[in-house]
Amino acid sequence: MDLLENYKKVWDNQPEETHKLSAVDIYKMAHSKSSSIVKWIFIVGVLELAFWLSINLLVPDSFYKIYSDLNLEKQVSFFMILHYIIIIVFLYFFYASFKKISIIENTKSLIQRILNIRNTVKFYVYYNLAIVFLSSLALNIVLMSDSDKLMKVMNPENLSIDINQLITITIISQIIAIIIFMVLLWFFYKLIYGILLKKLNRNYKELSKLESAT
Repeated sequence: MDLLENYKKVWDNQPEETHKLSAVDIYKMAHSKSSSIVKWIFIVGVLELAFWLSINLLVPDSFYKIYSDLNLEKQVSFFMILHYIIIIVFLYFFYASFKKISIIENTKSLIQRILNIRNTVKFYVYYNLAIVFLSSLALNIVLMSDSDKLMKVMNPENLSIDINQLITITIISQIIAIIIFMVLLWFFYKLIYGILLKKLNRNYKELSKLESAT
């Protein structure tokens, strides 16, 4: 059982005159744990950014040939840079939240800060899932809008293939690939950030009980 929960139960069973002192102790413990959790949210975010940057650097140029064939190199570079800027902004918010939560000195402010952090993390997860879906959708719209480009990209060997059949195969394969990638990404966020948010939410509930009891 969580140490903070045990501490809370002991506090509930104490004589009334000792509640005030114990409430301060419980607040300090919740404060310390919340600060540590937010620090880990920031660290995980930095590691995630470093991972994707490493992948982009290690992937061979041939992987991006499709963008060259579609004349989308400049657009892709622009949106990739924009995406990383947005990620860095989120990381700044995580870091700023860690610094602010470390110096908070009252229960009500800590509760509000936890709520803000929780919402920021959720927006971060939703943003990453949305950008994967929207970028894939945009790429496929461009690809499907020009049958000559589609044939060039998907049939470089000029095999005898019906264009309607090629479009159907491309759409199905792209839908399957997007679904698989988004599910894996969702599980990753659910596993990593979900665990941290669950712990943060537990602190929020304990602090809310403490606030209402004092």
